[in-house]
Amino acid sequence: MKNRKRLTNMLIAGTLTALLLTVFLAFRGENTAVAEASATTQTAVSVPIDVDTTDTAALQAQTESLLAQNAAYQAQNEELRTAVQTLQAREAEYRSQIEAANQTINQLSAQGNGLAVEGEGGSAFGFPRPHSHGNH
Repeated sequence: MKNRKRLTNMLIAGTLTALLLTVFLAFRGENTAVAEASATTQTAVSVPIDVDTTDTAALQAQTESLLAQNAAYQAQNEELRTAVQTLQAREAEYRSQIEAANQTINQLSAQGNGLAVEGEGGSAFGFPRPHSHGNH
């Protein structure tokens, strides 16, 4: 039962790690959707437009909204990077724990093989073998 719960927790942790890693890879570097949106916003701001003042105010409000949204995405991106780094550190810790557990299992298996030697008149586990009593 304990092993099943442990396996379930490991699968959940692995799934979350993969999900966060995917998100991290999607938002990192200069060639990301956030960076491209930022460049598009800056281009839209710098292009002169000959329209009414009402349209200009609407465009300016939309631009400010997009800039605020961009800032929110950058903050979220930083949070995700921090989460991925934390998960990577945990993964390294889990790997070392698994390696230590595997070494312990190998040591116990080696000790168990040394104990499973058949004694005289007994089984490998030290219990006497059953005797057959024939009709004498």
